[in-house]
Amino acid sequence: MNSNFYKILQKSKENQSIIAIYNDPEGDNFWAGYILDFNDEFFTMQHISKYGKKDGILIEPYFKISRIDVDDYCKCLNYLKEHHTDLDEENLVTFNVTTEENWMNQILGEINNQSEYVSRIQFNNNSRFAGFIRNLTEDDFELKCIGSEGTDEGSLYFQIDDISSIRVNDLEARRRLFLYNYRRSIDFFDE
Repeated sequence: MNSNFYKILQKSKENQSIIAIYNDPEGDNFWAGYILDFNDEFFTMQHISKYGKKDGILIEPYFKISRIDVDDYCKCLNYLKEHHTDLDEENLVTFNVTTEENWMNQILGEINNQSEYVSRIQFNNNSRFAGFIRNLTEDDFELKCIGSEGTDEGSLYFQIDDISSIRVNDLEARRRLFLYNYRRSIDFFDE
């Protein structure tokens, strides 16, 4: 075995570096983790969840490997694997509950211009976005969007009346913030 696949699997095994193994040549089905062992017949992989935690061991035939990625997602997952306990720590966030009719404005006012946590917002049309609330007015606001892998996805502007729910600082939001801060702390694409 002197193929590129072999070299990637060997490096993953030696360094516990995350790789993504696709088992569907046409689709999105993949396993992410690091290789524990392999041979010509099968491989064993320590599966890593999207939150960087160990999530069981996969034992699969070698022939199922249609593609191996060592990409942006793997780099983020490596970082989460090394720091997943930090992700579990939830910063205390408190809100002043009101009986006023414009309670949504009050809540948005409390998280406006906060960069210590990410908010996830659902709208009446069931679309969802995550990011930082900024430039709040009486009627609308800016959302600096943070993608699922911590990418800065620009700003969107929404009407307050279109909001159906808000989540602040939940695990998925913390993951996005964690990766966002990681990307900003280094030259992500040169590391």
